[in-house]
Amino acid sequence: MRSAYTTPRGEQTTGSAGWKALAVRVLLVGIIVASPGVAGTALADAGRFYLGVTGSPEWLDTSYKKTVDNTSPHNTTSQRGKVYRDRDAADATGYGFGLLAGYRQPLLDRGRLFLSGEVDIAFHGESSRGRLAGVGESEGRNQIGESWPDTWSFAKNFSYGLTVKLGTNPHMLQKLLGDTDVYALAGVRRVSTRFRVRFHGCPMAEWCQPDEFISGTSTQDETFTAWTSGAGLEKLFGSRLGLRGEVRYLGYLAEGRNFHNRRDGVFIPVRVNHDEVTLSLTLAWYF
Repeated sequence: MRSAYTTPRGEQTTGSAGWKALAVRVLLVGIIVASPGVAGTALADAGRFYLGVTGSPEWLDTSYKKTVDNTSPHNTTSQRGKVYRDRDAADATGYGFGLLAGYRQPLLDRGRLFLSGEVDIAFHGESSRGRLAGVGESEGRNQIGESWPDTWSFAKNFSYGLTVKLGTNPHMLQKLLGDTDVYALAGVRRVSTRFRVRFHGCPMAEWCQPDEFISGTSTQDETFTAWTSGAGLEKLFGSRLGLRGEVRYLGYLAEGRNFHNRRDGVFIPVRVNHDEVTLSLTLAWYF
């Protein structure tokens, strides 16, 4: 079973005076960038620091695996000796925005080959949601010792990371697009997440009657490590302004948790795994 959830964007309105002020600022920036005094490929001459703002749509794939193990000699349920396995997966579409800072260093061929290193922080608005089918012998599959049909969700809060980029500005690309770079990237991220499970089932070793079931929510805040790879294209306007487009793949290291009902001898390992694709647009200012 797969499901999709889209986090809606908020709307923002701006008065006519605000738009006029913004237009004047954009015009001034354009005049400065296009002026002869700063035009050219100064990024090829020396190392440069830069700051940037970025925004991106994001596609997240989450899988949730749960095992209910009743093989403990201390198990007192009617499911003693049995092992139930359940799995679900869901997709989500969301967004992210953030800030970055980095340093670009020219290497060989008079700066046509370059190396950049940057750090960034981003905030996210997305959540994948699903429901386990449940595995067991009862009609509702929610007696103790069975795999209950839980509803679950996984949400990203914020992340931060380190990225290294190796790029060049080939002659053919310069003829087509002007002062433009292409690069490959790799990095590592730490991602703050929230995993939530909503359950309804029987908490007692004896089978429950309809009025004896309980409902509740279990929430786990986790910080994942994710490895990043991808590629990008940057168009340079004069010596200071750069506009980038990037595609990135993030592979999360799986996180596992073990729940043990010592009173009834039920052991429940769960495992959550994710991967993600993002397309980002960045505006960078070089110093």
